[in-house]
Amino acid sequence: MDDLQKRAVEADDLGDLPAAFELWKECAKSDVDGISSLKYGRVALELEKWEESEEAFHQALHFLPEFYLVKALMGMLWVKRTDKDETESLQTAKEWFLKALENKKIAPTLTLLGAAYAHLDDFVAAKEAFEEAINLDPNYEEALCNLALIVRKTDLQKSRGLLERAVQIDPNYKKAHHALGGVCQKMKDFDRAEFHYQRCLEIDPADYWSNLYLANLLGVTKRNDEAEQTYRLATELRPDLAGGFEFFARFLESSGKVAEAAEERAKIPLSEREATRLL
Repeated sequence: MDDLQKRAVEADDLGDLPAAFELWKECAKSDVDGISSLKYGRVALELEKWEESEEAFHQALHFLPEFYLVKALMGMLWVKRTDKDETESLQTAKEWFLKALENKKIAPTLTLLGAAYAHLDDFVAAKEAFEEAINLDPNYEEALCNLALIVRKTDLQKSRGLLERAVQIDPNYKKAHHALGGVCQKMKDFDRAEFHYQRCLEIDPADYWSNLYLANLLGVTKRNDEAEQTYRLATELRPDLAGGFEFFARFLESSGKVAEAAEERAKIPLSEREATRLL
């Protein structure tokens, strides 16, 4: 490893992405095995430099045409990029994940493929991909959580079981705790629903959605003072989101606080008010 590569690795290890980007970019200019290009593309992806990332991954593929990781990262790029049509990008991502799986079939790539299918509304294919991922790795919590989100529309009990397995594997998996809170609430198990929303907030106190869902739960269970306080916190966290104000206003109206409800609705930008009628 030459001095330039050592400096690039050090910047990467320190989390100094701008420095790592510039250093790996220089390393990639004299790449002979594809590794520097791969690392350059990965850092560019993290920095949302879409074109640079794509170009770097293509260069890496020139040296590493059968390496699954390059293709999986290319798929991740097409999932995340915002400079192209969303549906076309997801279709492209799906194709790259399929190519990666031809080289190496592992649970993380199958889960990424399943997520791409889900975003494309192909829930049958998504379910199959998540199930295959779990067959390969029964303890891959991300696949468990994603499968739970697919099946919760038709089988709440199965969804709950999958999510409970996911949070046992990773007790700090906020996404799974949040989904489990919602499933428990639908099943009228309000104590467990509150537990999982509170776990989300232990992990991230500034999580808007968990505050909003907890506020709704508190309202459903007639703990109105706590609900009002939590709704206020949620809307303070994300004053740019109209939905929180609308849900808060409806809660206030149900509590007989019509004037206060009007005050909350007045905080919704005019451009957003029409959309709240659909909530």
